[in-house]
Amino acid sequence: MSHTQHSHLLNQLAEMPVFLRNSFAGMSSELLARMPTHDNAPLVEHLWHLRDCESDLYGPRIERVLSEARPHIVPMDVSGWPLERGYHARNGDQAIEEFVALRERLIGLLRTAAQPDFERVGIRADGSEIDVYQLAEQLADHDRDHRWRMCAILREYLER
Repeated sequence: MSHTQHSHLLNQLAEMPVFLRNSFAGMSSELLARMPTHDNAPLVEHLWHLRDCESDLYGPRIERVLSEARPHIVPMDVSGWPLERGYHARNGDQAIEEFVALRERLIGLLRTAAQPDFERVGIRADGSEIDVYQLAEQLADHDRDHRWRMCAILREYLER
């Protein structure tokens, strides 16, 4: 991975906290909980899903691969989280602030990692390898998917 690729990836990861704060901080709980027509999750669910993926899925995977020799990356089913964790009754601003803190910590870890550390690998359940760079790219893809979906929800709300 080149220095430019490294910087670009870290910049992509740094965009999500800014997007969440600028777009959703202070939004009414009624609007955050409103069920959109063209998405299967309200905004508050997206916010808590992002927060929990940061703390329970992507962040720990990246940290493990950086700190352990070839750790096993266990698949995780996140489909039950909204109900199990009561996303609909939770505060959106809290999700945003916790996400921001977790993402800043992860970016700090990635900024201090040496270039060869990005080539460290974890082993998936199917036996294939995934390196730190690929894990971080997956996280950036996950961010993009939720940004697009959340923007589509906002657009829907504006058009009503």
